[in-house]
Amino acid sequence: MREHLGEKLHAQALELQRLEERLQELRAEHKQLEAEARDQFEALVNPGFSPQSTSLAEILTAAHNLRAARLPRELFNTLAEESQRLGVRAVLFEVRGDAAWAAAAQGFGAVLDEAALRSLVVPLSVDTPFRQVLERGVDVCGTPDVLSKNPNVLSRLRPDSLDSVLLLPIRVGGAVAAIFYADSGGSGALAEDALKLLAELAGAQLERLMAREDKARAAVKNGSGPSV
Repeated sequence: MREHLGEKLHAQALELQRLEERLQELRAEHKQLEAEARDQFEALVNPGFSPQSTSLAEILTAAHNLRAARLPRELFNTLAEESQRLGVRAVLFEVRGDAAWAAAAQGFGAVLDEAALRSLVVPLSVDTPFRQVLERGVDVCGTPDVLSKNPNVLSRLRPDSLDSVLLLPIRVGGAVAAIFYADSGGSGALAEDALKLLAELAGAQLERLMAREDKARAAVKNGSGPSV
């Protein structure tokens, strides 16, 4: 009886030790994330930077929420939510083969319900702004007219004629893994620099998630199982 109790207590002690080590790792990751976000935010602050009341605290909060995502779909939803807090409407398109598939959106209300979102697909085999973002990794910014070659996007999202529209690449390992659409939703201007920063942070987290998935698959293939 005592021996069994001793073994149980020892197992609990080991579990507590593992939890403490994991907590220390999470604290270190949080500090690193804050430092990265602060550095990137400060790098954007120049005479041409127009954050539109976006503060460092808001960026750090958004960065923390992005880093907390544990799945790509969760990350896309979080990016859309954080973008909406900056006063924009946002859609995240996941690049899959020769098309970009809408994966998450915020700010559109009944205009873009779940069924409409899932059926929104942008071909990448033709020359459009979406393809430019994919192939060149460039930003595309302008009025809705810039998307005249993507009539399905305009008809579904219905930006106002005076809105600002922005397409940003979300990069993983140098390649574009997703395309970030944002428009000003009737307010005219965009917090463009802050949105670019969020896209960079989202790309960094997506790269971590994909590396983790690759590591888990490799562990299963080698018969060792995923690490905890």
